[in-house]
Amino acid sequence: MKNSYVPALGILSLASAVICSASPVWETDWNKALEKAGKSGQPVLVDFTGSDWCPGCIYLRQNIFDAEAFAKYAEDNNFMLVELDFPRKEGKMPPEKLKFHEELMRRYGISVFPSVLMMEGNGAPYAKIVGPSRTVEEYLKKLEAAGETRLKLKEAVAAASALKGKEKLEKLVQALKLLPEDLQPYQKELIAEISVLDPEDQYGFAGKAEKAVTMAAQRLMMERFYKKYAGPFSAEKIRAGREEALQMLEKRDILPAIRLEITKYVSDGYALERNYPKALEYLKMARDADPESQAAKKLEPWIGNMQKVINKGK
Repeated sequence: MKNSYVPALGILSLASAVICSASPVWETDWNKALEKAGKSGQPVLVDFTGSDWCPGCIYLRQNIFDAEAFAKYAEDNNFMLVELDFPRKEGKMPPEKLKFHEELMRRYGISVFPSVLMMEGNGAPYAKIVGPSRTVEEYLKKLEAAGETRLKLKEAVAAASALKGKEKLEKLVQALKLLPEDLQPYQKELIAEISVLDPEDQYGFAGKAEKAVTMAAQRLMMERFYKKYAGPFSAEKIRAGREEALQMLEKRDILPAIRLEITKYVSDGYALERNYPKALEYLKMARDADPESQAAKKLEPWIGNMQKVINKGK
């Protein structure tokens, strides 16, 4: 009898090992994933990735998401895992699906790969993680911080629900401000509730929701602009691109982040023509278009280097 139990125990141990080491399942159907998460209340982890061209995306998948520690964390926290891929290899994804992914990318203002959004089933994100981490442990700490933000937001909204009038409004505004400013406009349900209590939009959240829509439209405009002037550089193409960019800058409704991007494009064109004074002029204008942003801060070294080039040539 003893020997008859040994194979069974061995099989059970092997089965357990296989289960524990299995990679988590990733949903690739956006609508299906959010519908399921909306019903179950699961937190949703959305990975915006370029699986066949982006080194950081490949590293994140192989060293973080495929790690046993991540699989366990995702299971313990009941994550709905969603992969939104942007492959460059022809035929890897149906064109209509890739187009839909690009629409989602613009909707959420994703401009860097890999980017991960943590959100609810209603599509409202509460945390963003850009780039991979060196180790899975470091990445799990970021996910832990995101989970804490989610919990605080839920607790704050629940506490506000028992209040009325101005007191409720102030508590809802405080709840919304728990999120990073760039993610606040996507909390449409919360903003709608705030708007009812703040019809004059004194806190400006209704305006932020409109801004998110405008941003998506202007990102689409920029995507089309870049495609139009993509490919090998030529003097004619540089001049044509600059002329169109300058026309876009004349529009008053261009948002600061997009204005910075367009102005930087003009600067790059002048740099390619070796017109460094003009390139420096537009670099400074790009920085000043959205001075408090991370993008503006990243321009400072460019401005310094361009100034050195000009000084060296004198």
